[in-house]
Amino acid sequence: MAVCETTWTVLPHDPIQELDDRVWRVEGVMASGLRRIQTLVRLDDGRIILHNAVALREEEMARIDAWGEVAAILVPNGFHRMDCRIMQERYPKAKVYAPKGGAAKVAQATEVHGTYDDVPSDANVRTRHIPGIKEQEGVIEVRGVTGTTLIFNDMITNVAKAKPPIEWFVGPTGQVSIPRFARWLWNNDKAALRSALQAMVNDGATRVIPGHGDDIVNSSAATLADRMAEAIRLI
Repeated sequence: MAVCETTWTVLPHDPIQELDDRVWRVEGVMASGLRRIQTLVRLDDGRIILHNAVALREEEMARIDAWGEVAAILVPNGFHRMDCRIMQERYPKAKVYAPKGGAAKVAQATEVHGTYDDVPSDANVRTRHIPGIKEQEGVIEVRGVTGTTLIFNDMITNVAKAKPPIEWFVGPTGQVSIPRFARWLWNNDKAALRSALQAMVNDGATRVIPGHGDDIVNSSAATLADRMAEAIRLI
């Protein structure tokens, strides 16, 4: 994931999903076999925040351009730099943002214009660092017509049961999870992280978009809060 593309390279991906009036989502396959998620968030003024850049086919890129102006490219951590440079080159007017703890690594791939504290926001969209993880990642909170969506990256995954090497990268798999590497390398305040995640879930979230895997929503088997509790228990 840390390899940075220098030319526009499109790997296999699904069509864009229009989740609600503010949030679009698209999932693609990486060379490793692991699937990654790009999320697009539309602000009140029509500008687009692009989270976790993924190069798409031209017809899908045209849909994004018709939806609004890409003004912010969020690189979610120092590992997810793969398409940030080529996306910045495609949208030279857009500013690149990274979490404070990962900004130096992201800057090795492309210029960084600010941190998650500086990302454009409005009454319904805000981006912030996640407490307790050395400012290595953040979360986008979006209030739309379908409820509140929380957009994470490697801090929350929901990958089907997998074998190594994917299990090593994002495990434990087969459940909503905080991957081992994130807990071991980033988590320096368990109480702060646990409290922050619990507060987000309790604040009326209706959908969680992880960095890898299926979205986490209410279902007939378990509520979103119950499913997120699987991950919070790992802290």
